[in-house]
Amino acid sequence: MKKGFLLLALAAALTLSACGASGAASSGASGSAQTSAPAEATVITAQEAHDRMTSGDDLVILDVRTAEEYAEPHIPGAVLLPNEEITTERPAQLPVLDTEILIYCRSGNRSAQAAKKLADMGYTKVFDFGGIKDWPFETEAGAWQAPDKAGTMSSFTAYDLAGVAKDESIFADHRLTMVNIWATFCGPCLSEMPELGKLAKDYASKGVQVVGIVADVPQSKDGSFDLSQVQTARSLVKQTGADYLHLLPTADLVTAKLFEVSSVPTTIFVDASGNPVGTSYVGARSGEQWASIIDSLLSGAVE
Repeated sequence: MKKGFLLLALAAALTLSACGASGAASSGASGSAQTSAPAEATVITAQEAHDRMTSGDDLVILDVRTAEEYAEPHIPGAVLLPNEEITTERPAQLPVLDTEILIYCRSGNRSAQAAKKLADMGYTKVFDFGGIKDWPFETEAGAWQAPDKAGTMSSFTAYDLAGVAKDESIFADHRLTMVNIWATFCGPCLSEMPELGKLAKDYASKGVQVVGIVADVPQSKDGSFDLSQVQTARSLVKQTGADYLHLLPTADLVTAKLFEVSSVPTTIFVDASGNPVGTSYVGARSGEQWASIIDSLLSGAVE
């Protein structure tokens, strides 16, 4: 398949890149073993669910009613996945097994069914908070709009390291976004990530953000990502202090950019609409060198 072919081609290209394959191994980081113990869903109250939603943590709010019911008042930001469509295969909307998932329906019956099915599939952070009829907090009306993306940096769907969906809107509130494509095995990638973490903080007030793409955590045929590889990426992000947004390489991102990447790290810049700014930069640089490039771009065509 085209998606699988592109991902395999990307993996092969990165393996042969100038970075080499010793980076992550020498860093001492490793992903936690994926548990085979059966998970169980946890029942929580509406108040507990609301507290989680407002905590600032990345999570997925899952509405398991029908599309017609969703079009009536639903919880803002909720993803539609009707209970009847949840079978024994992992849903494409939930590609990471330890994503925090908060589930509701109308009265609590379908949410309990959906929560059990997801837990049986291996999802480890499933929370059932019952029915929207008992939800005392904010709701909104409107039909579910399924993503229809073109596979460009200005139109894509991806997931962060917590398994939460992201799209081109991540660029909208920033004059300039530095997109750093890295790999867990890449020593030069990891060596510059502390500098990128500092740049992200230093330039936030100037409308600049840093976003990482972890190129060597490929998407499986069923749309999921291997949890141990995701955990390795999380561990490296924490170790290096690169505490900005990192994306997993969905087929959209492969089509948008990754298919043409032959070496990591590779860095590009985009404007608020996801359009490219300047050129691509191959290889790691010091924080001072990146600051000079960013200042140059900010003083040029980016307004």
